[in-house]
Amino acid sequence: MKHIDFEKLDMMSLLIIVNLCENKSATQVSKILNIPQPKISRSLRNVRSIFGNELFQRKKYGLIPNDYAKSIYPIAKEIVEQAQRFNHIGQQNKGQERWFEVAIPGLISYIYPKALMHSVKNDHKHFHLNFSPWNASTLQSIMDGEITLGICCGNHQEAQSLVQKNFEVEYVKSLSELFLVCSSNHPLLQQEITLERIAEYPFVKTDVGCNPRSTSPFEDYCHSNGIPLNVDICISSVSSLFLYLQESQAVALVPYHSVFELLPDVPMIHGVRIADVETDKLFKVSSPRTVEMICSTDSSDEDLNWLKQQIREVTSTLV
Repeated sequence: MKHIDFEKLDMMSLLIIVNLCENKSATQVSKILNIPQPKISRSLRNVRSIFGNELFQRKKYGLIPNDYAKSIYPIAKEIVEQAQRFNHIGQQNKGQERWFEVAIPGLISYIYPKALMHSVKNDHKHFHLNFSPWNASTLQSIMDGEITLGICCGNHQEAQSLVQKNFEVEYVKSLSELFLVCSSNHPLLQQEITLERIAEYPFVKTDVGCNPRSTSPFEDYCHSNGIPLNVDICISSVSSLFLYLQESQAVALVPYHSVFELLPDVPMIHGVRIADVETDKLFKVSSPRTVEMICSTDSSDEDLNWLKQQIREVTSTLV
């Protein structure tokens, strides 16, 4: 077994490992961390040397973590999250400066920052916002006070049953439309698109709701009707989803109109709105997903109340 020289393992390297595992794209990680791709490549070479393992395999649709990378991911994730708590402590002690941590579903994470920061500036608010993608540990982080507010796509009743006292789940919007996303040369586009035909191809799950073990409405429909379904992978990043679909036969169903509107500008990707007759069949089995807002019930916090209202407006108009 190779000895691991931890003195050579820096926090940036761990941060890159975590983000590559979650996004599977060096380009996307470069944007998220705001560092050049050559630095990511150098860091990846360094950690491969430290661990004595390749960690990631380059595929047509991105960098895919191998079993070793998957085994160290939760450890690296925990170290990174614990380190970030130092930032939270520092931010809480910066005099009048205040920070709100906001978690957002990965597929629509690009929508909120620009709109909310614009509102902060226009309304002369004296606080800062930090955004992170919603993941399996976000709900607990909200209840632990590490994240101020979370937005997730899931089932309203299920979300209510999972939160603790002094936290609320607010229904913001129902997502009653569904959009098929696949490669532009996918054979499914040459025929009538039905739920049964969609199920013939590998399926990509895209949303991590309040309960990561919950199934999607399409999975519920297939199970209820005895239709075999191959769930290929779960991807919560919009850029990683597009990369994966571009050169595969996999398909995804997304409930966000905002993602559908992106597709004309994405090479080799096509989207189709699922016909009402098909969505009606689906929603007879499983109710539509809803956008939920989860945070403390403290109604005396004027800044938090303002932020919640802005999120309601952004969700209503852009999602």
